[in-house]
This record gives sequence, C-alpha cells and structure tokens, in this order.
Amino acid sequence: MSEKTQRDQFDDLAPGLERRGVHRAPKRRGAGFVPFAWAALATGVLVVGGVGTLIVTSDSISMKDFEGIFALPTATASATPRVTPAPTIDPASVVNVLNATETTGLATEVGDQLAGEGWTIGAKSNASELAEKTYIYYGNPTLEGAARGLAKSLGFGEIKLTDAYIESSAQLTLVIGADYAG
Repeated sequence: MSEKTQRDQFDDLAPGLERRGVHRAPKRRGAGFVPFAWAALATGVLVVGGVGTLIVTSDSISMKDFEGIFALPTATASATPRVTPAPTIDPASVVNVLNATETTGLATEVGDQLAGEGWTIGAKSNASELAEKTYIYYGNPTLEGAARGLAKSLGFGEIKLTDAYIESSAQLTLVIGADYAG
C-alpha cells in the first residue's frame, strides 16, 4: 500500500535540472518481465526435475509412457525393403496358450501339440473373452521369426506385434479363436 506524501522542497526543481536519487527514479520499461522470466524458468526446471525423479525412482512409470508425447517422426519410405524373418521354432521362447472359444480343454490340447513339436509351453488357460480369429502376439520385434514359426506349426493364425501381453512371463501368446479347425 502506498501512502501519499506531502510535497516538500525536493519536489520543486529548477528548470533544466533532472531529478536525482533512487527513491524518485522512474521504473524502467519491461522491468516486470525479468522476475516473471526467472519464475517461469525455475518452474520449468522443477517440473522436469520432478518428472525425471519419478521416472528414475518409480517402478510403475517408464519412458514408454511418454513415447507418444515425445515421439520423433519416422521416415515413411525406406531405401531398403524390410526383410521378413524366416519362421523358426524357438525352444527358448515360452508360449502361453489361451482358449478364446467355447470348446473345453482346447488350450491344453493345442499346448500339448506344440510341446510335441519342440515349443516350450507356459500357461494353458481360458481367455477372458471369446475371439473370432486366432492371433499370435509377440512383444519384441526380434521375436517375429518365432511368431511366424508358431503360426507355421499350427497351420493357421495371424501374428501381431503388441505390448498387450508384455507383462506375462511368456515371449509369445497364442489366443485360439473360433476359426480353429483343429
């Protein structure tokens, strides 16, 4: 709150003289911008530091959560054609078999068949919902050959790269749909 002061001898200046003294100096133009800029910079540093600390110290937050926000554009056309990996049977890759049909015991039957062909089978269970098509899901692009090999061993199924089953212990997840002709 500013108070009005009474006029005194220093308020009346002789013509041609300029005011002197810090208490009477006019504000510089743009002087209010500097504190605002410092406050904005400090806020930005604190936010980035806080998010970085959360990512480093938290098990539930990862950089994958932010990939959609900070994703770099990718080239649409490539000079070299994409090489499709050859289908392989990979005993090191664990396969979970999920029955998404109304047929009882199908996951066990198909899992046993795949184990006989050299695949390592993990869980054999029912899926949480029914599916029309059979899909083989893999979470890492390096497993595409193994996913193709699993489809070849089955004689059907479509492969899909997804992180939907990435938290399971298996590298491949087979979801048997209603199109299974067994």
